[in-house]
Formats: sequence, C-alpha cells, structure tokens
Amino acid sequence: MGAALGLFAFHTSGGDPALAVTIFVAQFVSILTAGLTGTLAPLMFTFIFRRDSGQWGGPLETAIQDIIGSFAMIVLSYHTLLAFGTSEIDPDDRCGS
Repeated sequence: MGAALGLFAFHTSGGDPALAVTIFVAQFVSILTAGLTGTLAPLMFTFIFRRDSGQWGGPLETAIQDIIGSFAMIVLSYHTLLAFGTSEIDPDDRCGS
C-alpha cells in the first residue's frame, strides 16, 4: 500500500522522489504500527490486565495508530523534504507566522 501511494505521489508531483519516499515511509510506519497494535493490544488486555480485549482494544488501537501515523507523516515529511526536497525550506518557518 505504501509503495502504491509512493508511486502515485511520484507520478502526480511531476517526478519528485523526495515526496514519493516520504509518502512510502510514512505509510509503511503507519501500517506496521496498525499491525503491531492490532496483534498486541488484545493479547495485552487479555493476559496482562485480565480485561475484555474486545471492549478495551479498539479505542486503544485507534488512538495509538492515529498518533503514530500522524507523527510519522509530519516528522518524516519535514526531514525528508528538508534534506532532499527541490525547494528551500526555512528551518525557522513556523507555518507562515
């Protein structure tokens, strides 16, 4: 999935490899996190906390996946585009403030 989105980003951006790599790596991290939390959360709640994994696992998995996925996209985008991007990014820029 990450490779497909990376190729799509490469094609639609006019051939910008930095954007394609950023999208690929961020999607890879998000999907890896989803797999790990989807596997570990039910086990953790069932065997460690002795709780119903169906009731407690869903909200925890969603929160962790959203936080790590958003963090990965923002941080990886900034650093990858800063290092390999085609245009200059001012390190002191704070979204136009």
